[in-house]
Amino acid sequence: MRFCDLPLRLKGSVVLQRANIIFDELEAREICFRPSIWIAEEWYNPDDVVGFAVPFYILHPRLVRLERKMMLEAEGVSLSEAMSILRHETGHAVDEAFQLRKMTKYRQVFGSPDRPYPTDYIADPDSRDFVHHLNAWYAQSHPVEDFAETFAVWLKSARGWRRKYRDWPALEKLRVVDEWMNERRKVEPKLKPRRIANELESSTRTLGEHYREKRDFYAIDGEDEFDSSLRRIFRRTGKHLRTGGSVSAASLLASNRTRLRRRTARPLGVPAYVVDQVLRQLIYRARILKLKQTLPESEAVAKVSRLVTRATVAIIRHGPKLPL
Repeated sequence: MRFCDLPLRLKGSVVLQRANIIFDELEAREICFRPSIWIAEEWYNPDDVVGFAVPFYILHPRLVRLERKMMLEAEGVSLSEAMSILRHETGHAVDEAFQLRKMTKYRQVFGSPDRPYPTDYIADPDSRDFVHHLNAWYAQSHPVEDFAETFAVWLKSARGWRRKYRDWPALEKLRVVDEWMNERRKVEPKLKPRRIANELESSTRTLGEHYREKRDFYAIDGEDEFDSSLRRIFRRTGKHLRTGGSVSAASLLASNRTRLRRRTARPLGVPAYVVDQVLRQLIYRARILKLKQTLPESEAVAKVSRLVTRATVAIIRHGPKLPL
């Protein structure tokens, strides 16, 4: 099916309702504009546009199911994830509206926005120079993402960020954002939002073309360094099942996520957030490999716990290399 043939409508959609909640948060802070929002293939914010695109699949239950089938997850469908992404994208819109990135102080605090955008990046899980908002230490990927992540944390809570980040160098970035936003209360932005049409209403690209490119970019069919370890704990088919039944490995990992996180973080002396990122990647790979639980749950969890520890230590030593 071609994109132009999909029955997509932003008006009345859940994602627009959620975006309006975020825009109301801007209004409550007396930031005087509402970003544009339109439909595209992915979440993104183009240069010189005060707004952002939302992905097509988020607008229809069947398309959500297709996204999950092809990509194993549907980013931004759940309420908490949607609100996090929308605050982040709103940060980009604020950056554009007030042309903050052109300020010398912006470069001093966040780095040069003109730095080339990488296709991947090495994150430092131990760094406290960046806030934690979206997954995968996203603030570390590029200066403009650092600003958007910092803004999202600032927008979410008027006071909570001061307490949460009180001992972090990232607190200075939050204070700077707080200062900039207070200076721009009731101030007209330099760039104003403009209405942007649905990008897909005339697109003859097909869903097949879209997903072939997307799966290739995210290496859905590629290998991960911990795949072999997951295969030793779990099995692809139900041929060798014992008492575990046919429960998926991803479900087992997800249901024991809190226990595995606590079991790993405290002995290693690392933030629970770091361990949770490891678990998220393992769950993702278990879905890709279509692995099933073949051992008794207690035995499987014990083996996974050792794997999570090894993976966490590897990330702490070398840093994860993450696709942007």
